[in-house]
Amino acid sequence: MTQTIEQQPGGLYVETPDRQKIAFPLKHTEVQAKVAGNISRVEVTQTFENPFTTTLEAVYIFPLPDEAAVDDMLIRIGDRTIKGSIKKRQEAQQIYEQAKQQGRTAGLLEQERDNIFTQSLANIKPGEEIDVIIRYSDSLKFEAGNYEFVFPMVVGPRYIPGTTIEGNTTGGGSAAAPMTLNQDTDLVPDASRLNAPILPSGTRSRHDINVNVEIDAGVAIRDVRSPSHQIQVTHEEQIVRVKLADGDTISNKDLILRYQVTGDRTQTTVLTQADEKGGHFAVYLIPAIAYQPNQKIGKDVVFLIDTSGSQAGAPLMQCQELMRRFINELNPDDTFSIIDFANTTQQLSPVPLANTPHNRSLAIQYINKLNAGGGTELLRGIRAVLNFPVTDPGRLRSIVLLTDGYIGNENQILAEVQRHLKSGNRLYSFGAGSSVNRFLLNRIAEIGRGISRIIRHDEPTDEVVEKFFRQINNPVLANINLQWEGDGESPTIYPSTPPDLFAEQPLVLFGRKQDCRAGKLHVTGVAAGGTRYQQTFNLNFQETGNPAIAQLWGRSRIKDLMNRMVSGDTKAGVEAVTDTALTYQLLSQYTAFVAVSDDVRVDPTDASVSVQVPVEMPEGVSYEGIFGNVAYNSAPAIARAASDPPEFLQRRKVNYSATVRPAPMSPSSPASAMESSDEFDITLINPGLMFEDDEQLQAPNPQRPGIPPARRSPGMSSVPRLQVISATGLDNSAIALLTQHLESIQLAAGVSGDLVFELQVSKGRVRQVVLDEQASSVKEQTVIEAIRRALLIWRPMPSITSTVVVTLRIQP
Repeated sequence: MTQTIEQQPGGLYVETPDRQKIAFPLKHTEVQAKVAGNISRVEVTQTFENPFTTTLEAVYIFPLPDEAAVDDMLIRIGDRTIKGSIKKRQEAQQIYEQAKQQGRTAGLLEQERDNIFTQSLANIKPGEEIDVIIRYSDSLKFEAGNYEFVFPMVVGPRYIPGTTIEGNTTGGGSAAAPMTLNQDTDLVPDASRLNAPILPSGTRSRHDINVNVEIDAGVAIRDVRSPSHQIQVTHEEQIVRVKLADGDTISNKDLILRYQVTGDRTQTTVLTQADEKGGHFAVYLIPAIAYQPNQKIGKDVVFLIDTSGSQAGAPLMQCQELMRRFINELNPDDTFSIIDFANTTQQLSPVPLANTPHNRSLAIQYINKLNAGGGTELLRGIRAVLNFPVTDPGRLRSIVLLTDGYIGNENQILAEVQRHLKSGNRLYSFGAGSSVNRFLLNRIAEIGRGISRIIRHDEPTDEVVEKFFRQINNPVLANINLQWEGDGESPTIYPSTPPDLFAEQPLVLFGRKQDCRAGKLHVTGVAAGGTRYQQTFNLNFQETGNPAIAQLWGRSRIKDLMNRMVSGDTKAGVEAVTDTALTYQLLSQYTAFVAVSDDVRVDPTDASVSVQVPVEMPEGVSYEGIFGNVAYNSAPAIARAASDPPEFLQRRKVNYSATVRPAPMSPSSPASAMESSDEFDITLINPGLMFEDDEQLQAPNPQRPGIPPARRSPGMSSVPRLQVISATGLDNSAIALLTQHLESIQLAAGVSGDLVFELQVSKGRVRQVVLDEQASSVKEQTVIEAIRRALLIWRPMPSITSTVVVTLRIQP
């Protein structure tokens, strides 16, 4: 049982009798998953309860699988269920805010990243419970007969680089507390929406989780196991049921469930479905190609290892163990080097080293001396490894990245790899930890034409390393081509460019044929040794198929479109993603689910409290590594005053995540009362890690790609000028301020032409910058990125809430 709200200087919390658990709105999460063959259907029920004596808004940042097709959201109040509607994101936010102000109970589900989501729930009555139900489909990861089901439970702390956008608050529909220090930046303009407050060490919330998974693979299932959790397994013919053991219900690590199936069906699976949107299909193919396990191919391997603070302790030790095994498993003719990064980069050698006993010994010594600390400046590491010298052009370069991926600027990293990874080179990713950023690790490997591997910080490494080298030594199918034979139009298939396959790696394709006419899909490629490979699939679309196939095609299309926009939003891309998401009722970064009660449930003039739900630190991640040498064990830690933070917290970002809003003053209230402040803040540890002395926060440098250059010096007549030609939605004074702001951008000589941007402006912030590619003649990405970042940090008048179309001209 909870007790009363405590209000102290700088703090608001509800104390439980044991003084170790903090009563916050999220009470319980229930997960029900059904796995049929290669596809899972998952229902997540989040139970929120108002433990306070006043009306509550709860805001919860949480993860889901990075390729989940989220297609349903409901809120349940007592015996009433309100179905959410998919809307354009801004429209959904407006509906939510209006409902909140009217006193209606409302839920808003938004996507921040492919694997990070925000659930906002407004106007929960004191003592009331409300359920939010989220449903999604996902495609299981598998190799040969080994399947893996993953349910992530907590978002790890994200490092935030870039130039601060001052005075920001959380955007969108979540009315969480002001982000005093965990601020948005030009590189991560939504940083304040990525990092939930983290409970101090030694305390935990009452939130627990229960997971039930039902597996029907169509064939016998064996060796059901979890490296992450204690589980209970029951068998009923070909159906297996798995649930978490009672003692393992803290939501601080990914649930990883693995099992094996037997039979020929593990080789090829074809699923079809038809509805009013057309015929959809999924192909799961593991080419039955013999390969030589002892085949040795001379490689040049460059290892890039993350030594930032979040890797401190068990994650770094696991990466070091991986690295030692990597070095010892290299082929005799391989060359190698090691680069490590945090705030800066270091390297074992300036050029690749031959695989000799002496050099291996040097490498092991180097690995053993690595220490974790500092920020995750992954961009530095990626640039260092992409530009690392090549001494033998005949060798295939393999880059192996080891990181937890705890960053907020994922797209900047993906864009760097997309632009600069040399043809023929490959990038592989390894994540070591309990709750790593699977979105980044999976996507960087896809763009890098490699494979990704996730290993817990406490798992054995020998089998993982052995399998990795077996695969990269034996690429089995390259130059994959898809051809359609049949009447009518050809299907649209994703991925649009199928990847090369490695030993035991599946080819997974999702397709749509709008006319639903049957035909044949030919998959061809070149196998190891130059042998031509072909497999043909007969596709007939039936309305009785699994509806998840259509949703997964829509999700695959959105993923493909988003991969094309890692350098920044474009008008055509945003419209295509939005249209697909609305057609297939899918959550995306440009759509959101909103549900609103018909009746007014609270008096909107009454006082209310808005709380951002705190989360556990991911298992195995060091508090000291994230926050430095600061003690967090004194009770009640949740109510720590913010008036005198230690020097470390003055430099790193802390989130004050709950605000009490008093009832509105009447016009007759005395002026002294109206001027008083009745805000109380919960001070929680927030991991929006940023260093004020980081190079990226210093004076901008026009020579560094993507960094807004400094103001032009007088007399630089050869440097092009940037002019605001028009700005629909702004008056003359606002245009003048924008023009003055953009004067700080210095452009390289030789660039000229027009750029057209659409800006979403509200509450004194530019919320989104979208490039109209068709209307723009400037194509240089570094110039576009510099202007985009300058626009993001422009501070328009708070009264401006509109879509602003800005036309800029660059001329000598």
